[in-house]
Amino acid sequence: MTAAAASISGSFARGLMPRSSADQAITTGAAAAVRLGTGAVGVAATEALVDLVFTRRGRAGAETATLISSAAIAAACVGIVKSIPSSHDVSLPIASLRSGAYLTGAGAASAAAVIATDKMMRRTIGERNPIESIVVAAAVGGATSAYNIWRRNQRAAQFGQTDRHHIKSPGGVKGTAQAIGMGVGGAAAVLGLAGAEFLIAEGTTSALSAVLGRSADPVTPLVGHAVALASLTVAGGAAINQVRRRLEHADDIVEPAYPQPPTSEYVTAGPKSVIGFDTIGKEGRRFVIMTLTPDEITAVMDEPAIAPVRVVAGYEAADTIEERAQLALTDLENLGAYDRSLIVVASPTGVGYVNYSFAEAVEYLTRGSCAIVVPQYALVPSALALNQTTEGTKLQTLVLQGVRDRIATMPEGSRPRLVQFGESLGADVALDVAVKDTTDFNALGLDSGLYLGTPFRTKLWQRWFADAAAADPIGILGLVSQASEIGIMTSPVNRHIQIVHHDDPINKFSYDTAVRTPWWLGEPDTRPPGVPLETRFRPVTTFIIGLVDLKNGMNSKPGEFVRVGHDYRIELREAVERTYGLPATAEQSERIEQALRDREREWATRRMIARRFNKARESVNAQLKSWGINPTALDDQAMGDLATGNFAAVRDRLGSSGSA
Repeated sequence: MTAAAASISGSFARGLMPRSSADQAITTGAAAAVRLGTGAVGVAATEALVDLVFTRRGRAGAETATLISSAAIAAACVGIVKSIPSSHDVSLPIASLRSGAYLTGAGAASAAAVIATDKMMRRTIGERNPIESIVVAAAVGGATSAYNIWRRNQRAAQFGQTDRHHIKSPGGVKGTAQAIGMGVGGAAAVLGLAGAEFLIAEGTTSALSAVLGRSADPVTPLVGHAVALASLTVAGGAAINQVRRRLEHADDIVEPAYPQPPTSEYVTAGPKSVIGFDTIGKEGRRFVIMTLTPDEITAVMDEPAIAPVRVVAGYEAADTIEERAQLALTDLENLGAYDRSLIVVASPTGVGYVNYSFAEAVEYLTRGSCAIVVPQYALVPSALALNQTTEGTKLQTLVLQGVRDRIATMPEGSRPRLVQFGESLGADVALDVAVKDTTDFNALGLDSGLYLGTPFRTKLWQRWFADAAAADPIGILGLVSQASEIGIMTSPVNRHIQIVHHDDPINKFSYDTAVRTPWWLGEPDTRPPGVPLETRFRPVTTFIIGLVDLKNGMNSKPGEFVRVGHDYRIELREAVERTYGLPATAEQSERIEQALRDREREWATRRMIARRFNKARESVNAQLKSWGINPTALDDQAMGDLATGNFAAVRDRLGSSGSA
């Protein structure tokens, strides 16, 4: 309890993104629950050590031995923590040792403080009940937390970080109630997990002691905690697989806003395509139907345009990666991709999504003379597709190789340029086609590439970040924080451009932040812009704050392009123009920017209205059927009449439909 209360201050540290009150409540609850669990394990370890080293001499003797042991363990842990620097340069095993010592020491110190307080209070006011003990433990932890908050405020003032309002108000009584509810629910979930671990550990220890006939001298609790950890790990893996299967099914729905295959002969699932509308997933169906027409392009660019090509190699279109790549190449051929001036191989996110604004920017800037192909490697959110990026990279490579080889057969004067694109997990896949180094980009025939929000786990990113010269011997890979820096902050030979916002948590998140200081939380004068200077690394707590940042870094509203976190829509038009070398006048660029925002709002509105009308239709149809009226009479026209108040037309339609 003391360790959990003391951890509260760390959960209020600033991260990369602002947090809502509900986010903060969840962060605090999760951090406290984790510290409660680690503290319990630490106390169990201490008690086990006492049982092994000391002879039981009644309650007082055991308590004193535990106090001495806890204090000794805490002192030893402080020594370990002080001897190992809090730096990303420290190896992961050593960093894990430091963080383990930090958590163990905190738990041991808390246990020693509570035992010492208990002993002193028993001598002064006598025995106390359990409630009083909990209050004292919480008070000790609260005092520690208050001191830590004061220290953090002092550091912030030292660095001039006076604006520290990173927790957004929930707004009103309802918002406050929701924030409290979410916080309590999140904390309860984590505490429930901790409770399950405790029950499994205690049950295992008791059962094993009984089997071995050691009721008088029970098995050490550490055995039970090890069994509990293994059991929960297996259960967690099974749960993730179940969630993945459900999400794959959920993303395979046909949305009401896109009920029919496209009629254009220049897109997948159209008349000339070999790939079915039902095999490309929800995002694929959106992608092909939202293709710009020549008239729409001309209206913005005020120049003649042709029909662009869009291809989606559907995740469910073939059983193997090789077959899916071949389908992509066949569709590119059939739909006229090689008659265009630019071919883009766009790696999607895990759910199969490629930014619609990116595709439209390319189509506007090429006046329709482009083909965009999307090789889908998964059909689940990116968080669940992390183990499928190797397959995604292989698929991306096969498609690039196929397009490269086909272009090589064409006369030099009529060859289209080949480029690639990736955003978020798509950038991970696209960058990692460079298996050896960036010379692989040239070997694949790539003219250039654009990569937005490169994830921390990208293999090429990690090699390039550690040693740019070794990963990029020909100097063609550049990094900027926004599109306007392309050509200014990059070398003229940089043809492959990464754009990573300073506050993008996708790029800065890493699993090892649970135990190791991330590179961007080093000494204050080494931190990138936007990273809080007063924040310090805390094992587990920094990781939890990072998870919340991941969620908040992807918040966006249709048509509102802002330079925040993992939202790169504001960069797209300029980044495409500069990276791919697609010229436009200032007036054309301004009209493109406005068109991208207008179309995003328009399509989002269409989807929302279609979903609600479909839900209303299902409800009305069910009621009609219960009355004995044929529900098929309520078609799209009737729903439109209802929406406009033309009830007479609806009544006539239903009246002529007969009974069900």
